This record gives sequence, C-alpha cells and structure tokens, in this order.
Amino acid sequence: MSEERHWTGLVLRPDDWLDNDLLAAIALATGSTFERIGRSELGLVFAAGTEQIIEVECHGAKALFLRTSSRARSAAIIESIGRHTLTWTEPMLRNQLDLETNPYGLVPLLMATGGAPPQPATAELLRRAEEHPDAEVREAAGYAIRMSKAWTSLFVVS
Repeated sequence: MSEERHWTGLVLRPDDWLDNDLLAAIALATGSTFERIGRSELGLVFAAGTEQIIEVECHGAKALFLRTSSRARSAAIIESIGRHTLTWTEPMLRNQLDLETNPYGLVPLLMATGGAPPQPATAELLRRAEEHPDAEVREAAGYAIRMSKAWTSLFVVS
C-alpha cells in the first residue's frame, strides 16, 4: 500500500519567505524539522523526510506548495504559518477576485491549489474567464492555466 500524499498551497505576501521563525513554528506544530535542500524547477525546496514545502514565485505572487503525508499535516503547517504572517487560501482568493479589475489575480488563485486540481468553483471561474468578452481576462486565464499545468507536471526534488 502506498503512502497518502496531500498537495495544497498557501499564498503569501510577495515579500514573505520561509525564514527561521516560520520553520520553527512549523517544527513546533508538526514535530518535523524542514530544512532547505535546494532548488527545483518550481522554486526553493524545504523537506522533512518525504514531505516538502516549495516556495514558488510567479507573476509577482508567492505561494508555498505543500506536499505532505496527510490533510492533517497540511492543516497543521497552514495554521502555524497563518499565526505568523498573512496568508490566503484558494476559497479566500476566489471570493475576493474581480476578473474585470484584476484578471491576473487568477495566477495566485491557482497557486493556492499547490499544483492540485482546483476546487469546482475555481474551475468554473476559470471556464468563465476563458470565455470572457475582455481579451485581457481571456489572456490572464490562459496564462494562469498554462502555469498551473506546468506546476503539476514538474518533477520535484526528492
């Protein structure tokens, strides 16, 4: 039987990063010490055993992609980070997004999935954006979708 893998993401402010304080908070919450192991095609990789946190930047946005052994582990990491800095999840970003004024807000929205398939409401929003009468919205949707596909297909350092 293979080990469960859970993928999710968490968007940060562009000037935030996984510093020693955040890594200590994660260690306290999970009992695991994540250490920087290098860089992958996605970004800076931190690992504790088979679990990874990858710091990803795209189009002015920054997210942490979590690759953990369970939803509970991901939730503990997200909660510990949220106590130290502002964060946004997929539902939060989707509810705040206005395609007409910020079509490239689709990029951090998809980053919040962490490379996993988007939630149904996000997939529907993307579909509407691809069919939007405004060319900039359609272009932003296409870009966000291409980047999302790249995030799911890239090999991650192990």
